[in-house]
Amino acid sequence: MKYLITFFLIVIMLVTAWFFRENIRLKKLVEKQQMELDISSKYIKKINQKISEHSDKNFTLKPSAERVNALIDNYLNEKKDNKLTADKELIPEQISYIPDIIPLKGEFAISQKFSDKHTGIDLASPSGSEIVAVATGEVLSVYYDEHYGKVIMIDHLNQFTTLYAHLATSFFEANDSVKKGETIALVGNTGYSSAPHLHFELLIDGKSVDPLDHINLLK
Repeated sequence: MKYLITFFLIVIMLVTAWFFRENIRLKKLVEKQQMELDISSKYIKKINQKISEHSDKNFTLKPSAERVNALIDNYLNEKKDNKLTADKELIPEQISYIPDIIPLKGEFAISQKFSDKHTGIDLASPSGSEIVAVATGEVLSVYYDEHYGKVIMIDHLNQFTTLYAHLATSFFEANDSVKKGETIALVGNTGYSSAPHLHFELLIDGKSVDPLDHINLLK
């Protein structure tokens, strides 16, 4: 009888400890989600003030992949043949589909680089920092992943695709068009993340490559 009572006491203690840990975990999750909502709310108020100045957010131009690839090939060939000189003005449309700009506005620091096990770069930045599209394109998908948190993927209508993860919020949906340099989301701490940052991936023909080979973060 004494052993039975001891057994039940141990079970009760274990169950109590589990409920205690689970309560703490849920409390932290709720606090994290509330923080993301607050970040989104503050930015939405800010962006609403600019709607009249940026009424063309979802522009309707959606060029074909063939046309975009032709523009890219022409630009890259001219660059390779050294035909692009300092005094020759580049056609904005030629370079708008090439991912070569920093995906963040404001201060940031590289917290993790690209590797075989980490198919992107992590840019530590304050919650609510603006994330921009590194090239013109069309949103492939916006979804939530257990590891990556809130994610937005963009097809740049050529061999390039980009992924932005751990977002606080995204301002676009699948099939929306985005411009190079346009704010598409805010830095957050969603998913498996210990601190606010942007996880950024660059893919060429579906294969992950080191973004630092294409984007100069010192610009």
